[in-house]
Amino acid sequence: MDDANGKRMNFLQHLEELRWTVVWIAAATLIGTAVAWYFSGDVLNLLSNDLSEVLERVVGPGEGYKLHVFEVAEAFTTKLKISLLIGFLIALPLNIFKVWQFVSPGLFLREKKMAGPLVLMSIVLFYCGVLFAYPLMVKLSVGFLFRLKPPSVVATVRMGSYVSFVTKFCITFGLVFQVPLVLAVLSWMGLVSSEMLKHGWRYAFVGVLVLAAVLTPPDIVSQALMTVPMLSLYWVGYLLARVFEKRRRA
Repeated sequence: MDDANGKRMNFLQHLEELRWTVVWIAAATLIGTAVAWYFSGDVLNLLSNDLSEVLERVVGPGEGYKLHVFEVAEAFTTKLKISLLIGFLIALPLNIFKVWQFVSPGLFLREKKMAGPLVLMSIVLFYCGVLFAYPLMVKLSVGFLFRLKPPSVVATVRMGSYVSFVTKFCITFGLVFQVPLVLAVLSWMGLVSSEMLKHGWRYAFVGVLVLAAVLTPPDIVSQALMTVPMLSLYWVGYLLARVFEKRRRA
């Protein structure tokens, strides 16, 4: 494989390039985490206030449904967890770019022209998945689950548990929104065809139902809210697969 200047690289030079790529990724993530730590208190206040609004709407007025801490180190570990998540999201474009710099010298010019837009689209789709997850999925799921609470049970939400709940949704939907690109790449490689995707949507529907049941809380609302966008993304992938088939034939 050649480097960015077109010079042939040996095995040790590849390892050195990989080492610096990993160092850049780690440094960018740490810097993003440090920046996010500064704002982590505001983020936790936002999560707590949003949770309070949802619970007051579905459970009824109370003495303020705030997040609670049950362990000595829980506040610290939760702030660290939310800072790592936001730091990862902040550093994601740079990290993807560094990986692209490492991989791109081994690609042909035609592959670079195809893969470059896919990388940019992957980043955008991941952010779209995160933005879809919190304002819609998290709040609707929390509201539905707390409606099942018996009146005699006091609604007390643990901060660490709730942040893990939100994190799981954000990462899951960020990955789920990559479905169109995965289908497009498989079509580009000739492993699937648009006709195969068109006639196999029923099997995809069953697979989406199973995946939604595994990745979401055990309630029909969360599963339905995940099933609809995943099926929509499947058909977007079908359209991209048709485009990539035409490009590959050309």
